[in-house]
Amino acid sequence: MRTKIKLPDQRVLLFVLAILLITAVAAMAVLLRSPSADTAAEEVGSENFKLVVDGGIYMPNENRSLVSTYRKEDTIRDALERSSIVRFDNEGRIASVDDTELHSELNWAVKQNGKEIPESGFVTRIQPGDEIMLYIEAPGNDGRPVNTLLISGGEVNSSLGGSYAHPYKEGTMVRDVLKASGLVTLSENGRTIRFVQASPDSQEGYMTKPSERWVLKVNGKELNDRGFDMQLQPGDYVELTLEKA
Repeated sequence: MRTKIKLPDQRVLLFVLAILLITAVAAMAVLLRSPSADTAAEEVGSENFKLVVDGGIYMPNENRSLVSTYRKEDTIRDALERSSIVRFDNEGRIASVDDTELHSELNWAVKQNGKEIPESGFVTRIQPGDEIMLYIEAPGNDGRPVNTLLISGGEVNSSLGGSYAHPYKEGTMVRDVLKASGLVTLSENGRTIRFVQASPDSQEGYMTKPSERWVLKVNGKELNDRGFDMQLQPGDYVELTLEKA
C-alpha cells in the first residue's frame, strides 16, 4: 500500500522562505555593527593632538594646522617625525619643514601647549589634546635685533624661496642684507640683481628672463631704484619677489 505525502501549499513555502531570509539579513546586520574586540578597543582609546606650523614673517606662506592621532608611546620628536613634514638632522635638530631649510641664523623652535621646549626636551611625551607648535626664531647675536630677508619666486617660480636673518647694526642698508645673505648676487656697481639662489649651497642661481623682474620691498612697501641705499631700522624685513615684468 502506498502512502501519499501531501506537499504543503506553495504559499506556505514562500512564507517560510521569506522568514528565513529576513532572519539571515538581520543576523548579518548585527555582525557588521559589532566591531571586533581589537577594533573596539582602538576606537575607545584613540584621541587627537594638534600640530601647528607658524612661519611668522620669515615664511608667511608656511602656516598650517594638522590634527594627528595620539599614541601613548609618542614623544614630541616621534609626533613631529610621524607628521611626515618634519625632518631631523643627525644631531637631533630640526633640519627642515616641508622640505624647506632655513638660513643658519634662523632656526625652528617648538612649544608644547605654549611652553618653549628645548631640543633636549624633544623626548617629552605628548598627551591627548596637546598643541605642538613649530615656529621660527631669529635670535641674532647675543639677543640683538635682526633684519630679515625673504625671497620668493611667487607664481613665476614657486620652487624658488629662501630666508635670512641679518644682525642689525646702525647704518645697515638694504644692500648690506642682500650681499651678506649669500643668496643674492649683485652687479659690480651694486645697483641691480644678477641672480638669486634658494640657498647659499645651491650650485646655480636664478637669472631673470626678459619678461620677469625682481621686486624689492621693505616692510611691504615697494622700493625704487635707489632702494638699495635705504637704511634699515631694527626689525625691518626686506622682501625680494619674482614677478612678471
